[in-house]
Parts: sequence; C-alpha cells; structure tokens
Amino acid sequence: MKRLSGRILSVILALTLLLGSFATFAAAEQKDTGAACGGDCGYCPVILIPGNFQSPVYLYDDDGNKVESMALATGLYADFTAKDLMRYAVKLLTPFLATVALQRDAGLSKAVGNVVTQAFQKDFKDNEGNHLYNIRPTVYKQSMASYSAEEKQFIYNQFPLKGYSEIAGEDHLFFFSYDSLGSISALADDLYNYIQTVKEETGHDKVNLVPVSQGATIAGAMIERYRDEVAGDLHRIVLAVPALDGSYLLGKIFSSGFNKSDEFIYHDLFPFLLGDSAAAYALNLAIRLLPRSAVNNIFDSAVKAMEPVVVNSSCMWALTPASEYETLYQRYMTDGSREKVRREVEFLHTAQANIRDNLLYLKSTGIEIFDLVNYDGKFFPLFEGWEKYNADGIIQVDSTSAGAYSVPINETLPADYRQKNTYCTCGGNHISPSRTLDASTGYLCETTFYFQYGEHIGSAFNDVFIRLAIALLTDDTLTSVHSYPDRFPQFNTVRQGGFAMRDTVAKVRKEVDFKSLNSKDREELTALLDECDAMLDSTVVDLDAYKSAGQRLDDILVRIGYMPAPEQPSRSQVRLTNFLHKLSERIYSLRGARK
Repeated sequence: MKRLSGRILSVILALTLLLGSFATFAAAEQKDTGAACGGDCGYCPVILIPGNFQSPVYLYDDDGNKVESMALATGLYADFTAKDLMRYAVKLLTPFLATVALQRDAGLSKAVGNVVTQAFQKDFKDNEGNHLYNIRPTVYKQSMASYSAEEKQFIYNQFPLKGYSEIAGEDHLFFFSYDSLGSISALADDLYNYIQTVKEETGHDKVNLVPVSQGATIAGAMIERYRDEVAGDLHRIVLAVPALDGSYLLGKIFSSGFNKSDEFIYHDLFPFLLGDSAAAYALNLAIRLLPRSAVNNIFDSAVKAMEPVVVNSSCMWALTPASEYETLYQRYMTDGSREKVRREVEFLHTAQANIRDNLLYLKSTGIEIFDLVNYDGKFFPLFEGWEKYNADGIIQVDSTSAGAYSVPINETLPADYRQKNTYCTCGGNHISPSRTLDASTGYLCETTFYFQYGEHIGSAFNDVFIRLAIALLTDDTLTSVHSYPDRFPQFNTVRQGGFAMRDTVAKVRKEVDFKSLNSKDREELTALLDECDAMLDSTVVDLDAYKSAGQRLDDILVRIGYMPAPEQPSRSQVRLTNFLHKLSERIYSLRGARK
C-alpha cells in the first residue's frame, strides 16, 4: 500500500508540474539567534534549497490572514473536497452521457477543461507572472535553532539532514523556502541575499548549498547572475537529484501532449495509477465507452487549462529541458502577451545553457561540487517515448547526473563499449555494474554518486543517500568517489525505508518483553535484530539481503503479536479483480483500441 500511494503521489507531482515572487513573505515565528561557534568550528553552515512544492505556502485574505495552506497531495491550491468532487461530477455527467450516446465529443472535453480550471484557479497567474490570489510562502530567515519542534519536523521531512544538525548544530542549518510558481529572476536574487544573511548570522565566511531537484534550477540561476561574487561565498555544493536540464516529463507533455498511444490509454494507464485492482480494470473497460477523439480532446483540454499555472510561471519553465525550449518558446512566448515572463524565461534559458561552464568555473576557484543521482529506473509513462530514457520516475539521468551517458531501460551498453572519459581525470572504471550507464561523460564525473533503482521522491527515505549527503557536508576528507569506495562507492543501490527499519529495530528492543517469548522466537528475533543493526550500519547496500531481512522481521513481529498481519483482500475482491482483469485483457486483445 505504501508503494502504491507513493506511486500515485509521484504521478500527482508529475501532473502538477503541468498544472508573486519571493519579494513578499510570511515570516515564520523566530527568536534571535546566531551560531554559538561564532564562525570558528570547522563546519560550514548549510543552506537547504528544497524541491518542487516542498516549501510551506499559504493563501491570504485581503486583511493578511491565512485562509488555507497548499494541498498536501499536490503542493497546489486544489479545490478537491468531497463537495467539490460531487459538483464536478454533476457538471461532467450530462456531457459524458451525451458523448457516449452520440459517439462524438459532445462538450465533454470542454467540461473537463472547465473543471480543471475551477479546481486549480487559485493557482492561476496573469500574463505578467503575478498570482491572481494572495499566495505567499513562509520564509525561514534564521537557522533551525530558531523554530518550534513542529516547524523543525516539517523541514526535516523535506530532506532529513537531522544527522548534520547533530554534528554541526541546528544553528548551522538553514531552509531557503520559496514559491514553486514564483519568479526565477527574483529567486536568484533572493538566494544570493540569503547566503549573505547566513554568513552574517553565523560568523562563517563560507556556506554549503544543498539544492534538491527544482532547487538546483534556482541555484543555477543565482550562479548565472552572481558567479564571480558567489565564488567567494561557497565551500561545497551537494546536488541531490538535481534538475540541471529540466525534465522531459514536463517539457514533452507541454510540447507534444500526453501519451496517447493505444496501449497506454486502454491498457496501462489505470493499472499504473491504481495498481492491480478491480477499479483499475473497471476503468479500462469504462473508457472504451468513449470515442477515441473525445479521449484525445480530454487530455489536450486538461493541459490547456493548466497553462495559466505553468506557462506564466518562470520557475516552472526551469523544469523544461533545453531540447524542448525552442518549441515551447515559439508556442507560448512570441505573441507579445507575456513580455515580463518572456524576459525571465530567456534569462533562465541562458542560465540553463551555461550551467556546465558555471559549475566548472566554480570548481576552478576551489569550490567542491558533488552530485547524488538515482538511475536504472523508468519515467512515469505519461508521454510518448518515455521508455527511451533511463530516469528516476520524474527526471532523466542525463539531467540529474550532469551529462552521464545511459541506455534505455532493459538495454545494456554494447559488449565492446569503452568508457568515453570525457571528464574523467583520476582513472578508474566509471561504467555502472549493470552496464547501463557511463559516468565518465558527466562533467562532475569524479564527484557524482549513483543509486540504482532509486525513485525521485523516495530519495529522502534512502538512508544511505542521506548519510552520504551528511558525510559530504561534514567530512572534508571525502573529496571524490575514490576517497572511501568501501563506504561510499560511486555505484550503490537504493535502500529506501532504511530509516524506518532502524526506528522499528530500536522500538522492538525497547518495547518487546523478550522474557515472555518462547526460546525459539527469542533467539530468532535477537539474531535478526543484530543482523539488521549490522546491515544498517553498512553504507554499501545488498538489496536482496535488505529485502529479505525486512520480510523476516515483519513475519516474526506478526507471529509474536507485536504488529498486526497485513490486511488481505477478501475472496470476493480477489475474484472480482481477476474477472475484470481477464475481461479487460480479452477485450483489448480482440478489439484493440477505440477508433
């Protein structure tokens, strides 16, 4: 269930990527505090720049009072209450029935577009890039030491650097929150000014940056504008699944539309979203009631309805890849209606085009730059050609890895392939163990670490990923993938859920009455807890061993009554799912897609 809900959340995130700047803020309550060390402790303060929709954003009324926060599922202001959904259903019912009866689009796609507009209208921006509603992010001007336990927990939940705080102190960790639909130009200025504020507050003359996902585009824009100035401000940059060249997921959907292939629409879409469920296969059958033209129009109408959110936000343009820029620019920026946004988009494109040279320049000044990447995953299949790319669900590997060469999923490099060594300077093998990726073509080759099978939004739950980030922020002897290959090899495997397993082990040791267990269960559980501790202490992942230990731990905890057994579907549910699955497969194999 956790994996399924994570997939749905990931898809919602991807869809919201389709879907006022930093100048005015709601400031979090804070107390005056500076770094206790006065700038002399050996640890540079860290500025975390979170990813897309990871900052707290609020809607305010005309008197400046908070009305509501962004929707937790999407990071947007979506009117999706039960009452809203019922109202939308009523509006869609008549055109849906008419479309089915007439077998042509009888206003259904237009109705869908209107519903999308109504649901997300609070997020709309005008052609000058200004919010139509009073939406502002909460700004955290001071360090983590200044805030409440609830505020700290929110920040740690976005990217858990608590381990860094335990080493360097919470007065050394800062959170640069921002409006994900804001002005990229204003954010570049604000980040630069924020760096100066952190230096002044802590007494340190240099800081570390941790840009996560979309946060890397903001850092890139800041570096483009302040490259020479910031060269003296930074010690290390630790990029985490960065969108250095945007995401094809956003760019291709807005340039050529959603994936409208027969197999995706009539076979894969709903099982992908809802898993192996009766609802998924029932929807597979139901969508066949609609003519193909109407289905295509619905996808196009939904994208069109979100233009005031995405197209009018220069920060969202930062998530489009350079290869799609010209198509999108010609489509949306040449009619003279968006001059302010157009100028920001052009600045952004320049920053994106110069990111390699800018980062290499910073390296030449002594700033150390690291990159943490997921690979050997798939894109969410929302655009045609998704299977051609090695990705982490949201972003293609060549974007997150600063140019590493990879082959599509289920393919490997040719047997006679030799690494290109485009940027490799220290020797060694930079081809992944799976022979799907050549890291030597990445311009941060010697300082890029890879996690096989990692998912974009799951990076914060991969304990080894986070431990590596913390090590890079606290240990200056860790300078490249060659520094400690026995602890942090260039190619590792994801261990998503490692934090949760560690918490479970600790709770079991504290809460289970071992004396009450029979000798067999007591010995098995004791040995298994020791095995889990030893495995979690290692930062080199054996994925099979990790999964096996997790399953065995769940089994014995259920057996001794510490936790309930997973809820199983009823026999009737299983039968219904199997029947609808077979029926869906049979009709698709016999009839194919609707025409």
